[in-house]
Amino acid sequence: MLRRRRQNPEIEGLWAAERVLVRADGPQGPVAATDQRLIWADGSIAWHEIERASWDGDDEVLTVEPVATSGRKRVHRLPIATPGRLVDVVRERVVASVVISRHVPLRGRRGVRVTGRRQADGELIWSAVLDPGIDMRDAETRHQVDTAVAAVRHEVEVR
Repeated sequence: MLRRRRQNPEIEGLWAAERVLVRADGPQGPVAATDQRLIWADGSIAWHEIERASWDGDDEVLTVEPVATSGRKRVHRLPIATPGRLVDVVRERVVASVVISRHVPLRGRRGVRVTGRRQADGELIWSAVLDPGIDMRDAETRHQVDTAVAAVRHEVEVR
């Protein structure tokens, strides 16, 4: 069971041993990058669950898009008045969570992107995202995707 602590009282919902790396203020409350996730007033997302994060300096909004296979659907738009180093730390953490990402062709240039992302506990989470036009209902395609995932996983294991 995870317990919350009050070491940083303006950041609600910190886990035991979770460290705040940087924070910024927004109109809806603080946004913080910790060693494990990005936290804002009404939510959070682990680094390995973020596909991409982008900063719009004109609108002063950090947009956070979840990994397609994470089970999360909602894109988060977080207004931040003065981002400071937050945007850089978010980018660094998201990039650091990706251990490997390979596109494996299955039919011509179309194929599957296999990605291994490291969770905060060190475990790797694997995802396989198909290019448009690749049908997983086909048994041969499923076999090819399974083979592609196994090959990319093997790349990481022999390092």
